[in-house]
Amino acid sequence: MSDNHSSDELVRRYRAVHYLFSSMNSVKDPNELFQLVLSHCVAQTSSDYGAILLWDGDETLETRLVHPAHPKSEATEKPRIRVGEGLAGRTFLDGVPRSLDNTAHDPEYIPIAGSYSSILVLPFGAPGKVRGVIRLESSKTGNYSEHDSQILLPVTALAGQLLSQIEIKTSLEWTIRQKDILIDISRNVAKHFDLNEVFGTVMHRLAESFNIMRGMLVLLDSDNPNALSVRAAYNLTDEEMSRGIYTVGEGVIGKVVESGEAISIRDIYTDKNFLNRMKVKRRKDVPISFIAVPFRVDGQVAGVIAVEKAFESDDVLKDEKDLMILVSTLLITKIKVFQSVTGEHERLIEENSTLKQELKKRYEDSSIICKNRKMLELLDLVHLVADSNSSVMILGESGTGKELIAREVHRESNRSEGPFISINCAAIPDSLLESELFGYKKGAFTGATQDKRGKFQMANGGTLFLDEIGDMPMQLQAKLLRAIQEREIEPVGSERKEKIDIRIVAATNRDLPKLIKEGKFREDLYYRLNVVELQMPPLRDRADDIPFLTTYFLEKFAKANGRSIEGINPTALRVLQNYRWPGNVRELENIIERAVLVCRGNQIEASHLPLTLSEGQDGCADNQFISRWITNFFRKLPTNGGFVWDEVIGTVEKELIQQSLLRNNRNKVRTALFLGINRNTLHAKMDRYGID
Repeated sequence: MSDNHSSDELVRRYRAVHYLFSSMNSVKDPNELFQLVLSHCVAQTSSDYGAILLWDGDETLETRLVHPAHPKSEATEKPRIRVGEGLAGRTFLDGVPRSLDNTAHDPEYIPIAGSYSSILVLPFGAPGKVRGVIRLESSKTGNYSEHDSQILLPVTALAGQLLSQIEIKTSLEWTIRQKDILIDISRNVAKHFDLNEVFGTVMHRLAESFNIMRGMLVLLDSDNPNALSVRAAYNLTDEEMSRGIYTVGEGVIGKVVESGEAISIRDIYTDKNFLNRMKVKRRKDVPISFIAVPFRVDGQVAGVIAVEKAFESDDVLKDEKDLMILVSTLLITKIKVFQSVTGEHERLIEENSTLKQELKKRYEDSSIICKNRKMLELLDLVHLVADSNSSVMILGESGTGKELIAREVHRESNRSEGPFISINCAAIPDSLLESELFGYKKGAFTGATQDKRGKFQMANGGTLFLDEIGDMPMQLQAKLLRAIQEREIEPVGSERKEKIDIRIVAATNRDLPKLIKEGKFREDLYYRLNVVELQMPPLRDRADDIPFLTTYFLEKFAKANGRSIEGINPTALRVLQNYRWPGNVRELENIIERAVLVCRGNQIEASHLPLTLSEGQDGCADNQFISRWITNFFRKLPTNGGFVWDEVIGTVEKELIQQSLLRNNRNKVRTALFLGINRNTLHAKMDRYGID
C-alpha cells in the first residue's frame, strides 16, 4: 500500500479534498451534498460500493444514498442498521472510523448490498455531532489504509456541519414562507363570506405553494351526530363529493374526529385506513400522501380539513401537517359563521314548513267526513274535551285517521292559535328520539355544534301529538313522564330545566294494557296519557261512510291529476262497501287514487278496482265481477288469440303486486313478506311488469 500513498499521490488527494471543500461550501441541497461527498469518497478509495446512512432519530441508521461504482453492484435497496450493531452502528455511537481488511474472517461484518472483501466506515459529522456514517466497500482485500481515514475524516466532518447549516437555513426559510402563506390566507379568508369560496381560496393558495392535488372540508351532520360528509372541496367533482360520507371512527377522516388528533399517511395506496370512498381517479406512478387535521368549535371537534399531494419525504410531510393545523385555525371563524347561519336557516325552514302544514290542515282538513253513528259520537266527545288541558289517548287500527282526530282536538281547543307538532315515535331511532323530543345543547355530544330545539319546545303554547307511543323505548318513557308531571323539560347536555306549556295527545294501534303486563310500557305513564280515551272505529264498522269518503277522494285525486271523473258506478261502490278494509281509510284512499289514474272514462267502474277487493264477498259478487272483467277483455282480443292465458294471469299478477305495494305503503320488504314470496322474486316481477 506504500506505493499507493507516495508523496505525489498524497498531494493529489489533498488537492482533490481542497477542491471538494470549495464545491461543498456552495451546495444548498442536502441530496446534492450527499452525492458530492459520497462520489468523492468512493473515487478517492477506489471503492466498489458506497452508502450514506443517517440516524432516523430513534434506534436505526437509514440508508439515504448509495453509490455503485460499476453495474455489477446491486445497490437498489435502502436497508437499515440498528444503532450499535456492526461496524456502522458502533462508529455512529463513538465517532471512531473502523475498517476490515478481510470481511470473511470477521463476525462484525454485516453485508447490506452484497458481500465485499474489505470495508471502511467513517463518521458523518464532527466528533460529538455525528449524524450518521459513510460506508465504503471493495471487492479487494486490504483496500483501505489509515491514510484513507485521515484524508476523508475532514471531508465527512465538514459535510456534517454543512448539512446542519443547510437544515437550519431550510427551516428558517420554511418558517418565513409559512408565515407569508398564513398571512396571505388570512387576508383572503376575510374577503369572502361563502364557505365554498373561502375554502377554494385557501386550497388554491396551498396548491400554488405545495402542489396540493385535492382538498376537502368534512363537517359533522347536524341531524346525525355520528355522520360526516364533504361540504366543500378543491379539485373534486360534485359526484365525487356526494360519495364522501363517513361515520365517526371510519377511515382516516372518521379516526381523526374520534381521536381529535391530526393524521398524516405517506402513501394512500398502502394504508389500510384510507377508504377512497369518493372513488377519485389518481395517478399510480408516485406515492400520494394524505393529511387530515381536526378543527374544533367551542372545544368540540366539528369536522376535518384534509389534503392530498405527492409524497416527498417524512420531514416534509411533518412540516405540511403542522402547516395544515395552523390553516385549520384560520378557517374556524368562517366555519362557525357558516354553521350558525345554516342552523338558523334550517330552523326558519322548519318553522315555515310547520306553519304551512298547520295552515293547510287547519283550513283544508278542518272537518271530518262522516255520517256513521260511532264517528259522530266520537266527534261529540272530541268537542266536549277539546278545551281542557287533559291528555288524550287515541286508540285504533292503523289507517283509521288517528292523526286527523288529534288535529280536530287541537282545532277545537283554546290552543288552536298555537302550533300543532307531531312526531312518530316508531319512525325515529332510539338513539335520536330523546334529542328530537327534548332538544340538545351545543357540545352535548360529538357533532352538537349548536343548540337545537326539540318537539316539546316547538309545541310550546300548542299541542304535541305523539304518534305510535306504544313503540317508545322504556328508558325514554320515564323522562316523558317527568316532563308531563312537572311541565318542564331538560334538553340533552343542559343543566337547566325549561318550563313548557303544551297539551299531549298520544295515539297507538297497539294493546297498551298487554304491553304493561309484559313490562314494555310504564303503567304510570299510561294513566297520565289516557285521561281521555278516544277509540277510532275501523272502516269496516262504518260502511255507511264509504260513499262520502269515496266521493271526497275522487274529487281530490281527479283535481290533482287533471282528470274529469263524475263519480263511481253503483256496482263498484257495492264492491267497496262489501270489502273488509284491513288497511282502513288509508287503504281506501290508495285504491281510489289508483282507480282515478287507470280510469279512461268519466266514471269509476268495478273493472278499475283491484280484484283483491272481491276477497271475502259472496260468490255471486265474485263471479259477477270477474265475469264482467273477462267479457270486456275478450271484446278487445284479436280473433286468433293464442296468448290469453299469459295475458290474463299477467294482468292479475301485476294487479296483485300493485295493490300489495299500496297496502304496505310501497315498502318492498313488507310487500314480499305479505305475498309470501322472495324479495328478489318481487323485484324481478316488478321489473317485468314495469311497476315503479
